[in-house]
Amino acid sequence: MGNRLADENSPPDVDPVEERYRRLVDHSPDPMCVHAQGRVVYVNPAGVRGIGADSAEQLVGRWITDFVHPDSVGPMLERIGALRVQGDSSPASEAVMLRLDGSPIEVEAVSVLTAWNGEPAYQVIFRDLTVEKAAEAALRYQAALLNHVSDAIIATTADGVVTSWNPAAEAVYRRPAARALRLPIGEVVDADIDLARIVADGGVTHATHRAADGSPINVRMSVTRMDDGYVLLCSDYTAQRRAEVHFQSVVRSLYDGVIVLDRRGTPQSMNPAARRILRIPSGNLEEGLRRGVISFPVYEAGGAKLTDDTQSILKSLFSQAPIENTVIGLDRADGTRVWLSVNCCLLDLADPDHSDLLISFSDITEEHNTKAHLTYQALHDPLTGLPNRAEIEAQIDRVVRSTAGTPTAVLFIDLDDLKAINDDLGHHAGDIVLKEAAQRLQNSLRTEDFIGRLSGDEFVVLLHGSVDESTLRQIIARMQAALSAPVLIDDTPRAVSASIGVTEVAVGDRREAAKVLQDADADMYRAKMRRKNKPSA
Repeated sequence: MGNRLADENSPPDVDPVEERYRRLVDHSPDPMCVHAQGRVVYVNPAGVRGIGADSAEQLVGRWITDFVHPDSVGPMLERIGALRVQGDSSPASEAVMLRLDGSPIEVEAVSVLTAWNGEPAYQVIFRDLTVEKAAEAALRYQAALLNHVSDAIIATTADGVVTSWNPAAEAVYRRPAARALRLPIGEVVDADIDLARIVADGGVTHATHRAADGSPINVRMSVTRMDDGYVLLCSDYTAQRRAEVHFQSVVRSLYDGVIVLDRRGTPQSMNPAARRILRIPSGNLEEGLRRGVISFPVYEAGGAKLTDDTQSILKSLFSQAPIENTVIGLDRADGTRVWLSVNCCLLDLADPDHSDLLISFSDITEEHNTKAHLTYQALHDPLTGLPNRAEIEAQIDRVVRSTAGTPTAVLFIDLDDLKAINDDLGHHAGDIVLKEAAQRLQNSLRTEDFIGRLSGDEFVVLLHGSVDESTLRQIIARMQAALSAPVLIDDTPRAVSASIGVTEVAVGDRREAAKVLQDADADMYRAKMRRKNKPSA
């Protein structure tokens, strides 16, 4: 269906690169659509499914606002109105779309200024947030439930005599403070309690106590040693356990990974999805992190590695929370890289300095790699692998818009007599020459310089940084020398040469990229004429 849509929507004689790009979009797992002049002109198969349609024909031609909730139309227009240059994209933002049947769907959307059949258009990529919102609501419900559990707080002497009995203890044990103070704790709760042993065993235990009327109470008891005795925190285990089981069931069933970290970075809990996504065998993460033998190198969305200092990363996460839909890369224990969409929030907003951190994440590796591939295809020439016209013009525009730096020289390079090689040996021979010339030109430049293929037998070079006349002559001489060696085509050597024109682009240059290229092209033409008119030796 994707290929059929691409063929039906494609104009005659469409550029092969654009056609390949459109087919890749058809197979993207991300729902996408394109609208121009307010109407839908294209929807990929994932978008057809996401909007609840049977085919793209049900959607194409309709107003884009037919599928946007009225409350989200204004923000949508504001987002796309801020896009100025083809390729500009809006920040990811939440919106409410409408399915074909009129039902609302919460999404995260990104708009990209693009072109459709040569006219300005907007590509929209959206992600369904329904499951994520439902999970967040369930987590908020569980957090509210746990926040309202009342705990009994009891203080005793070193030998276990009750010295403090709070109102919650009165409610849990149905025993007023007057009938608990100055009595042994075991007698008050009707259970054998060895406070020193509980502390030695970790300070937490589950037990059955009895209320004043003799009814059993299942409690979770935490015991802490104080200078003059002990402090006990007793929770009604029945109600809490019920809530915990419900909470754990929700978290375990989530498709997204969920990890709770304390401020040292030690995992307090981790759901099965987190272990699956990070490929962590059961039981070894906590100990491995404590011993420092497990680490996960982290990368920003562009691929640059972040600091290896785990404590710095943790400090940043805690200080910046909440964090929403941040894309990071992670090298897993098995050496593979996974790309994640990460959300972070503090569990206790009332006490942020001591709160644990909840991290939830989804595996977006396939989507990330697909987008990276689509971006590469859109900005590179498929024959030589060099940046194409769009990226060349973007590079020139960046130099012009820069507020700092030094002038840049733009070189326009035209290979001589490529048509003759095509006529004599076929177009495959011309392709060989173009790829070889691209490699030789690239090898003759400096590390900081940029080269791209404009079209046909034309290349463009940007010499970054200050380039004086002597340096410019040296670089041009290196390129001419690199091209001078014959190219072997089917055992037939063919000579290659090029004509090179130059124009300078200064910071604040008023010319657009097309005019810069036109001026460099004109200088190249003059150089070609000089070479043709030069008398033979």
